[in-house]
Amino acid sequence: MIGPTAEETDDKEDTSTTSAGLAKILDFVRTMIPDIPKKDIIASFAGIRPVADSNDFIIEESLKAPHFINTAGIQSPGLTAAPAIALMVVNILKTTGLNLEEKKEFKKYDRPHRRFSLAPDRDKELMISLNHAYGNVVCRCETVTEAEVVAAIKNGARTVDGVKFRTRAGMGRCQAGFCTHHVMKILARETGIPEEKITKRGGDSEMVKGKL
Repeated sequence: MIGPTAEETDDKEDTSTTSAGLAKILDFVRTMIPDIPKKDIIASFAGIRPVADSNDFIIEESLKAPHFINTAGIQSPGLTAAPAIALMVVNILKTTGLNLEEKKEFKKYDRPHRRFSLAPDRDKELMISLNHAYGNVVCRCETVTEAEVVAAIKNGARTVDGVKFRTRAGMGRCQAGFCTHHVMKILARETGIPEEKITKRGGDSEMVKGKL
């Protein structure tokens, strides 16, 4: 993964990528790693983030809605600053007089997911003997098995991207060219959702329009 760049735009819906933008990234990266080949690039992405007029984070209580905390204009290093921002918001809420009580049943950590591809061979054999679905590789690029897809669905995945984010199925070299229909079949089987209604990431992002 190489990049990114950052460019200002007034279009709040513009997530397009360009060949010029890709060339800019490649030229920059090649100053450090000269032999990165363009032919190995399989996908490019862009996202939108808001920028405040002050060119700084906005983290404060709303002047119009008491106890509503604005966290806006979060630029780099917003990701690494996220834990500190969360603590700052908690402290702001305390100063507004809001009574905060710890949720006793809150689960601080997700249940760890063991990836089949990272298990030693002897453990893989044991996993398959206990659950034959581990022997069915759904995503060849990332070696994701049927058992892992089923586990992701049981943990809440209801879309193709929901499975992808939990298992990495579809993140490999072929960009889901091989595994998409396998994931859709398992989703349909496990949830009862017809394949025609299965979406990429919810809303109107249906993967297919019908059966022939």
